[in-house]
Amino acid sequence: MKIGILGTGGVGRTLAAKLNSLGHEVVIGTRNVGDTLARTAPDGMGSPPFKVWHSQNSKVELVKFSEAASFGEMLFLATFGDKTLASIDMAGKQNFDSKVVIDTTNPLDFSKGVPPKFTVTLGNSLGEQIQKQIPNAKVVKAFNTIGAHIMVTPMREEGSPDLFIAGNDDDAKKKFVSLAEQMGWENVIDFGDISQSYWLEANAMLWIHYGFKYNNWNHAFKLLKK
Repeated sequence: MKIGILGTGGVGRTLAAKLNSLGHEVVIGTRNVGDTLARTAPDGMGSPPFKVWHSQNSKVELVKFSEAASFGEMLFLATFGDKTLASIDMAGKQNFDSKVVIDTTNPLDFSKGVPPKFTVTLGNSLGEQIQKQIPNAKVVKAFNTIGAHIMVTPMREEGSPDLFIAGNDDDAKKKFVSLAEQMGWENVIDFGDISQSYWLEANAMLWIHYGFKYNNWNHAFKLLKK
């Protein structure tokens, strides 16, 4: 499958490397290719500059947002939440038409430090805003309640976590679940249409607050049903 990823941070890099290793054709998009390759300092999360990662993952081509969105049959949004809508505009809304778009983002405000503030209200989740911005796309909210390393290696020492998703299109969700299973996910729980993104994003705040309180980012959720 041809996959385009928007965002060159930790989430975008981790997904790109894993999906490429599974045999998919992957490109990763950025605002400005030259600027991204010119950076020599670690990013805001402490990750090495992109060019270091790219030297080890040269099969993943670095392109502009618009080229990544045009290339992919399935697209992943892996930008900072407050930059996502602008990134979609830069990529060209028409490039998302009829495509499955996996939204991994969260609506966070880091302006006053950590833990970040939650910036959306019920009925106006970031997932819903994205779907409204690209109405002809098939947006699936997923991967927003776990760290990047767990996205691609879900099995934990204590067992298999659950992956929560939401979206309007059942076929799009099935396509994503098939891809998630390739990455090792055994349990995917569909919460319903894209309006349920609010609860997934709110749930992410539990994950985030726990991580900052205990300085541990290896946790994931499990829904026990019996």
